[in-house]
Amino acid sequence: MSLFGPLLPADVVLEEGTPEAFGDDLAQLTAAEAAAMERAVSKRRREYTAGRVLARRAAGRMGLGSVEILAGPDRAPRWPPGVVGSITHTRGHVAVALARSDRRRGLGLDVEQAAALKPRLWDAICAPEDVEMLGGYPPALRGELAKVVFSAKEAAYKAQYAVTQQYLGFAAMHIELSPTPEGNVGEFVATFRQTAGSHFRIGDRVVGRWRRVGPLLATAVALD
Repeated sequence: MSLFGPLLPADVVLEEGTPEAFGDDLAQLTAAEAAAMERAVSKRRREYTAGRVLARRAAGRMGLGSVEILAGPDRAPRWPPGVVGSITHTRGHVAVALARSDRRRGLGLDVEQAAALKPRLWDAICAPEDVEMLGGYPPALRGELAKVVFSAKEAAYKAQYAVTQQYLGFAAMHIELSPTPEGNVGEFVATFRQTAGSHFRIGDRVVGRWRRVGPLLATAVALD
């Protein structure tokens, strides 16, 4: 089953798996990629390896051959020319999405454990508009939907970063959700509360989708 497949348009190339299936054998990486992980703990090596191997699979499906995906000074992956992409991972799932930059300005994926966001974290994650929005839902759903707000901001941030290369905090956007009555799938709108480079102004909106399947929560943004 694809966790992210229903969230992304058809022009986006998606690869998914589990970090645990790849192990932490750095022989699966290029020499430069492996060098970046020499001192990393086993968990980080598994996640990095899974992401790079899946990225190469996606690039191959795009006709790009076997590409090397190193990180820049900002720790974000350096994609081949003409390509935008996103990598995300958590316990039990890893996903990579790629698209041609003449079709998509940016991509943002985020996967999280779907457990409710602890109330003590709300102030750090939620803008006042987020808190007001969550207050419109039954109390039993608010913690779980607060986690969706967190993940939606992560996905929207990654997508805008591909365009602006600007760091943003959680207060830079607020989220509106449109879940089903069951609260397991829906659309979200991220509205900028501050400017981001010369590309996004206060009030600009980015649309994404989210879904919760079992213990996992996925959010995705594909910028036109």
